Amino acid sequence: MQHPIEVTPYRTGLYRLIFGAAAAYNIAFGLWAALAPRSFFATFELTPPVYPSIWACLGMVIGLYGLGYAYAAARIERAAPFIAIGLLGKLLGPAGWILTVIRGEWPIRTLTLILFNDVIWWLPFALFLLEGTRLARSMRRLAPAACAATNLVGIIAMATTLRFGTEIVPLPADRIAYIAAHPILWRGGWCAWIASGVTLVAFYAWWGGFLERPRWGLVAVAIAAVGLSCDFAGESILIAWLPRHYESLARAATLLSGAAANGLYTLAGIVLTIATPSLRGLLRALTWAVWLVGGALTALAIAGLPLGIAVSTAILFALFCPWVLLIGWSLRSRQTALL
Repeated sequence: MQHPIEVTPYRTGLYRLIFGAAAAYNIAFGLWAALAPRSFFATFELTPPVYPSIWACLGMVIGLYGLGYAYAAARIERAAPFIAIGLLGKLLGPAGWILTVIRGEWPIRTLTLILFNDVIWWLPFALFLLEGTRLARSMRRLAPAACAATNLVGIIAMATTLRFGTEIVPLPADRIAYIAAHPILWRGGWCAWIASGVTLVAFYAWWGGFLERPRWGLVAVAIAAVGLSCDFAGESILIAWLPRHYESLARAATLLSGAAANGLYTLAGIVLTIATPSLRGLLRALTWAVWLVGGALTALAIAGLPLGIAVSTAILFALFCPWVLLIGWSLRSRQTALL
């Protein structure tokens, strides 16, 4: 079966990159589960299975999915059935996980598994299957607005609820008490940041489609995708592992999200900016201001300076949300002018 819609060379490159990454992840996870079936349970502090070979067999199945994704990356025109089956599995997996957590069979800290196995692939898999439809075109057109909106929600959540559990509060005991007393607000706020990371990478992918040399768009998306993986790791710790493991993991979460992810997002944005000579004047100056503040936030997160992190975060997002909309308007206007 062939994909009935002709995909642009740039988006073909994006899908090859995504499906190749999915193949590598599934094969690596499958080998881990098959060769060291008890390791997963030790990592997530679960009771070891009585029959670890069942988990090993599951790992083999997951690895076989990886072979399907590898084929999809190589033969985009025949990828639709493999991606459709994969997306269905990635929707059913979280549904089963929710039931398992509700029943008390698995703890919520296994959310990390669901984010990497399933959630991170939802948008690109769905967009591929929707290629050529009005819905897909609308989703791509709304990429800047979605990015601005989700990041605005994230910064509002940080200002109103999340900050009381962060290092801006001097005493760790007070942070722990706040997280324990407000689990829904805490987890919901960080879920908003997960959405903001996804839409940021989607915005970068959309931006890459306007470049004269699209390969730089692929480079930027690859860098940002690694950043998103760091973000998912850090935010899954904040959502699912705290406050129980606050002393040992809070700093790691800050380094993953505030330093590694933010630094990689900034680097990806710099690549796109350099590859977009049409950005001129005040908009180009604003763009470099965003990356300058993003770099400062990364440095302050590495240094572990809570007040500096808070101030630079406030400045960054005061600039970032309107900047995204301006970039979106500028790129669309230029494309229209060239038609």
